[in-house]
Amino acid sequence: MIRHLHPTDTPSLLQFKQAAGADEVFTLGQALSGGWHTFPLMKYTSIALSPRARQGCWVKTRLARVQAVLRAGQRSGPLAWELSDMFLAKNHRSVAGEVLEQLSFPAGASGARRIFLRLPVGSEMFDIARSAGYQPAYTENVFRAESANDILLRAGTAADGLTLTQASEDDRPDMYRLYCATVPIETRSRIGQTMDEWVASRERVGRKRRELVVSSGDSRQLMASVQTSDTAAGRYFSVTCRNDSSCGYESLIAVGVGQAGDKPVATLVPSYDVRQAEMLQGLGFTLDASYDVMVKTLAVPVVKTVPGLVTAGP
Repeated sequence: MIRHLHPTDTPSLLQFKQAAGADEVFTLGQALSGGWHTFPLMKYTSIALSPRARQGCWVKTRLARVQAVLRAGQRSGPLAWELSDMFLAKNHRSVAGEVLEQLSFPAGASGARRIFLRLPVGSEMFDIARSAGYQPAYTENVFRAESANDILLRAGTAADGLTLTQASEDDRPDMYRLYCATVPIETRSRIGQTMDEWVASRERVGRKRRELVVSSGDSRQLMASVQTSDTAAGRYFSVTCRNDSSCGYESLIAVGVGQAGDKPVATLVPSYDVRQAEMLQGLGFTLDASYDVMVKTLAVPVVKTVPGLVTAGP
């Protein structure tokens, strides 16, 4: 069984560092940076000594030796959890399935309906996660460019012909409709179908985040959205655009790149958005890495038929 990390585990973490492999799972930020290649001992020692932080961290031990360490918690709301880290001792990788399965208990007890995890394409954890109840939702590709200025030279004027406004809480229903219009139904059935589930499952990276929306000229219907974040590694942006939108990806990508100057820029594009992937490559972005996004559903809506009476006729 897994249990919460304790302060008394600190000496065992030092031994675990010598036996642990690289991080097996990736958050959005880790997918952009490359993740942890070795077990971050100081980080987890700090977590072990923090009563609040260690509530989101679990360990699998045997005979006082740590076999696995994992960290998980809410993404953007209580309905969606995310596996942030999972380190395994190299000679105890067989516990991975058990660890993933047992994470369902604290997640379900907290009210979560889904647990998300991101794996590099080709990871041996893919089949292990499937056996623990995680299903593939889609593949994600990281596109990267070394200089934002180079992209802007090819993309042209960022706001040419676009009406851009800062997203607000009032835009949330329209943004949800944009999500429904751009994400295939089979994918939405895995990652979230209601507005509350969508809000809870959204990912963000960096502290300085900005989200702009593009609306049609004659109605409040949102045609596209652009998220941007500035991190130590450069500019991250994410573009969502309706297929029937009059605004082109080229201008939206230019908005995302913005005023990043000579800094590197990167974005993650889901596999179902082929049009955006082609445009990015045409503008000079290169494919850097690919990930499988997997989801475990903890609560399934049940349809129950209830007999009733109805009066017919005059």
